[in-house]
Amino acid sequence: MIKIRPTFVIITATLRMLLFSMPVHAQWSTPVSLSPSAISATLNESMGSCLGASSDTLHVVWTDKISTTRARIYYTHSLDTGLTWSTPIALTDTSCNSWNPAIAINGKNVHVVWRELSPVNGRRASWYKRSVDGGNTWFPKVFLDSTADWPAVSVSGNNVYIANDVVTAASPYNTEIYFMRSTDNGASWSARQQLTFAVGRSEDEAIHAEGSHIHMSWNDNRVGQFQILYKESNDYGVTWGPDVVVVPVKDYNTMVWSDSAHVDVVAAGAPTGRYQLLLAQSSDTGATWNASMNLSNDTAHTYFLPDMVRNGYDLHVVCNSSGGPKYFHSGDGGTTWDSPVLLPGATFIAYTGCVLHIIYTNSADHHVYYIRNSAGNAGHCGGVITGIKNITPTDQVKVFPNPFTTETTLRISSSDKIENAELKIIDILGNEVRKITGINTNEIIVNRDKLNPGVYFFTLQAQNTIYSNGKFIIQ
Repeated sequence: MIKIRPTFVIITATLRMLLFSMPVHAQWSTPVSLSPSAISATLNESMGSCLGASSDTLHVVWTDKISTTRARIYYTHSLDTGLTWSTPIALTDTSCNSWNPAIAINGKNVHVVWRELSPVNGRRASWYKRSVDGGNTWFPKVFLDSTADWPAVSVSGNNVYIANDVVTAASPYNTEIYFMRSTDNGASWSARQQLTFAVGRSEDEAIHAEGSHIHMSWNDNRVGQFQILYKESNDYGVTWGPDVVVVPVKDYNTMVWSDSAHVDVVAAGAPTGRYQLLLAQSSDTGATWNASMNLSNDTAHTYFLPDMVRNGYDLHVVCNSSGGPKYFHSGDGGTTWDSPVLLPGATFIAYTGCVLHIIYTNSADHHVYYIRNSAGNAGHCGGVITGIKNITPTDQVKVFPNPFTTETTLRISSSDKIENAELKIIDILGNEVRKITGINTNEIIVNRDKLNPGVYFFTLQAQNTIYSNGKFIIQ
């Protein structure tokens, strides 16, 4: 329970550093192996993420080779934002060769697709499997379609979408992208629908669904060199818009992400010879596109297999390179970028609350590893940020007592009046544990109530402006 006394609200420049001026790359954890018994684990390419997140839960899939002709899909999950992990289980049996899995999450619904090669007839096929209880139990696998390469999957509500590419001609070689959808959470599937119609290779599609919109990007060489193309459906995949070239230079490896009207397509392209990290952006749900930007600008190294997520104006991108795996961050929607950070590995990235999560494979022991940054998505903790108010030296700021056992008071004296402000309290795992709105006073009493002992962050925000933030400790 939070009681409000008439007066105002809080913070110091020193405390403000703990959340919003802290570099987002400052707290990457020690790598943890998610596949301790793996023989030769591998992940998918960037278009098909092997990492999914929902609330505090993370889900990971990978392939492990069990013989020269057999590989299985394995799965694990964490219920506490990556602090502990379940014992891995196999989603496929030993009779077939299964690889390149991808995963999509919506609450407790987990959707996994992969490519499988039958040792009996040599046929490549796309398969699907689902869980409706957070990965504890699984339905039998479902055959989807014969394929050329691996399928992609995305989910929005009870709508599950899968795209794959099929060989339509052997000579000259031609592949086209097809699409299937389920409107009942994966229980049944539509007939396949052809989405591309061009000579050459249309392949390695990535899809991302949000509401009624489905966004797709893919590698396409219809003009004699690979480009990144994009198309969109605004009616749950019933109809689709035209093919649009969003990254025109020689490029490959793509993925797509959307957050409301913002759509981002990241790829590895070669504007000056070496493949670099390129990003194309749309702010009107894919209707128009800005010219692609070069995020890496590194003439010494080659970049490949990028992945990204967007949360409001926070963009998080990971990419492998000949100079080592790197992490890129923008806090203003992609206008400016922090200096890239070198990581031990970086294949797929996701977020839960304030926490960033990365998985990758290690070439030394061929295991899947996981790292986390507990404050890496800090901008999300304070909502959409358009500015941070500077507190003048004459302001008297107090948080007392701190630490506390039963209650603490947050107080600030200022010449400016805060109106209709919102106070959020966030635990060390990045979970919002308390929120109060409609603050028009300068003194707030925070009662401990059911909060456990530990460190908590807080932020005061009004009309998309962060007025103050900091921390307190409960003993």
